Amino acid sequence: MNRPETTAPETAAPEPVVIDCDPGIDDAVALLLAFASPELDVTGITTVAGNVGIGQVVDNALRLCDLIGTDPRLPVARGHAGPLARAVRIPDEPVHGEGGLGGVTLPPSARTPHPEHAVAWLAARLRARPVGGLTLIATAPLTNIAALLHTHPDAAPAIKEIVVMGGAAFAPGNVTPSAEFNFFADPEAARYVTEAGVPLRIVGLDVTRAALTTRADIDRLLADGAPVTGAAGRMLDHLATRYERRHGIDACAVHDALAVAAAVRPDLIEWTDAWVTVECGGEFSRGKLIADVHGRTGLPHNAKVATGVDADAFRAFLITRLLHTYGAGAPVTGPT
Repeated sequence: MNRPETTAPETAAPEPVVIDCDPGIDDAVALLLAFASPELDVTGITTVAGNVGIGQVVDNALRLCDLIGTDPRLPVARGHAGPLARAVRIPDEPVHGEGGLGGVTLPPSARTPHPEHAVAWLAARLRARPVGGLTLIATAPLTNIAALLHTHPDAAPAIKEIVVMGGAAFAPGNVTPSAEFNFFADPEAARYVTEAGVPLRIVGLDVTRAALTTRADIDRLLADGAPVTGAAGRMLDHLATRYERRHGIDACAVHDALAVAAAVRPDLIEWTDAWVTVECGGEFSRGKLIADVHGRTGLPHNAKVATGVDADAFRAFLITRLLHTYGAGAPVTGPT
C-alpha cells in the first residue's frame, strides 16, 4: 500500500487483529480505518446483531469489504442474532438510518459468509496463535466475545488484548440515562467479558463524545469524491445531521473508529486503571459500566478505561488516513 523507499526504516510487523462488529455507520468507518492502518493485519471480521439485525449486519459487512477492496478470502463470520440471557434483543438503533448505513446503498456482494459460526471460527483462529498472539477489537454488543470466553476458555490465552467500544463510566448513557448501547444490548455478556480476566481496554462515551468529527472533516471526504471517501462522507453526514437535531452541534461522534484508533495509537488516549464490571439489574442502571478507580471495592484492576482523548489528533488521524488510503489521489492498489 505504501510506496517503497530506497532505505526503508525498520518497523514492527503489523498487529494481527479480528474485528467483532455490527455495521452500523460508526462500525463501517471503523472498518475503513482499520484497513487503512498498516499497523494492523485484519485477519477476519466477526459479526453480531446490534445496530441492526444479524442478516443486515452480515450483508453490510460483506458489502463494505467490497467497497474497501479487501482480499476476497478474508473471512466474514456470522455470529449471534441476539443477547445471551434474554429471548429478544433491543430494537435497531434508529440513528443509523435505512439499511444501517445512513441510507447509503452499496452494491450487493458476491461474497458469502464463512461457513462456521463466528464463535467457533474465532476459537479455532485463536488456538492456532501463540500466547498473546491476537488482538480483538470489539465495536458491538459483546455477545460473541462472552460466548467465546465461556465455551472455549482454552482459546483465551492467545488473546493479547480486547479493545472494547462500550460503556460510559463517568458520563451519561446514550440509551438510558446510565447505559451505552453496546453494553445495554447485552449486559450479561458485557459483565462476563469484563470479569473474565483477559486484558481489556475500554473506550466508552467518556471519550468518544469528546472526539467529534466536524462538518469540515465530513466536507473534506465529500469533496474528495472517490467511492470510499464519498460513501464515508455520506454516512457521516447522516450522523451529523441527526446529531445537530438532537444536540445542536454540527458534528458527530464516530465511536467505533476511536476504538480502532486506540489499537493503533493508544497514545491518543488517556488511560486509567480500574476494576470494572457491568450492572445487570436495577430499574435505571441495567447496562451501566462500573469503574472503580479509587479502590473502593478492594478488587484488583482488570481494565484500562479511557478517560481523556486528544480530540484534534484523533480527527486528523482518522480523516488523513481515509483520504490517503481511499481518496482520489491514493495509490491505485489500495488495501488488500
